[in-house]
Amino acid sequence: MHQTRRRVAITQIDEILDYFGKCASCGYPARAESTRRVFDNGEIETAVIASCALPCGWSDRVLPTRMTGPAA
Repeated sequence: MHQTRRRVAITQIDEILDYFGKCASCGYPARAESTRRVFDNGEIETAVIASCALPCGWSDRVLPTRMTGPAA
């Protein structure tokens, strides 16, 4: 079975300014970014990655839970 390799054509990273999660390792506040990758075959992947605001080294995929809602 031959699998076609795909390559990233575009990467867009946006900081989630209203993310207020905590580091799963040390409990310190975390920050999060939404990463969108568009591949040369047209496929799109989106992931939200949180990381510790301290240099403890923790980062992981998280749900894009925000603390604020849409403006009325």
